[in-house]
Amino acid sequence: MPALMLLFALQSPPPPADTLLFPPRESVMRLYTDCDEARWPWGIEEVFVPKTAEEIVQGVARRRALEAAWREHYRQQTGDSLPPTTFDRWAYPLAVRGRLLDNFANPREGTLHEALDIFTVEGTVVRSPVNGVVVAAGDDWRGGYARRRGFYYEGDGLSRRAGNAVIVFDPGRGGYFLFSHLRRGIRARTGDIVRRGQVIGRVGHTGNAAYPGRGKHLHFAYKEPGTECGVEGVLMAVDPYPVVRAARQRLR
Repeated sequence: MPALMLLFALQSPPPPADTLLFPPRESVMRLYTDCDEARWPWGIEEVFVPKTAEEIVQGVARRRALEAAWREHYRQQTGDSLPPTTFDRWAYPLAVRGRLLDNFANPREGTLHEALDIFTVEGTVVRSPVNGVVVAAGDDWRGGYARRRGFYYEGDGLSRRAGNAVIVFDPGRGGYFLFSHLRRGIRARTGDIVRRGQVIGRVGHTGNAAYPGRGKHLHFAYKEPGTECGVEGVLMAVDPYPVVRAARQRLR
């Protein structure tokens, strides 16, 4: 093999195991969003990438096809050993109680937060609340905040704002969990089957949590299919506070 070709082969990352079953993180993030892309841009620059009505409808159809494949993947990997996790059995997403905020409906840049923040010390273990499938994960986020430069992003992670993050699909209810701002070195990879309470990473300050004064916290979001912008099946944010609070009370 010529030296140049050998060098290219050594530098090239291995191909994904199954790109049809688990598309690239950019595609999954676009399917994860609801009726627009305003809050989930990808790429180095912050840009607005709107969705057409046709794309929204096609996205729902594609996501449903992927969900059927993910459920089959889950079944093949677990058999009957990991039944779906009901609301009353969610594990608390941190290994410690932390400071859980009921801030789902708080305003954020002209919209709502649509997630919970749990504040704790950096490095605290983050756990999956349910038995599920990791459908997107991004590590090695490169960015930060500098006094003169402001917030900047240079690549990797799950997205510019999420930082190092993981999305877990619940094959039982069809819900999606997003864990954002994790420290580098996440423990979950796309395609992994995770058990309720399994460690998926640690609290960090990546993504837009790098801004000064925001504190070290886990951004915890939950979505389920619903109807929005006139389309049935679009993923919609659901306030998980009552369920997460109950899980926190069970924490020992």
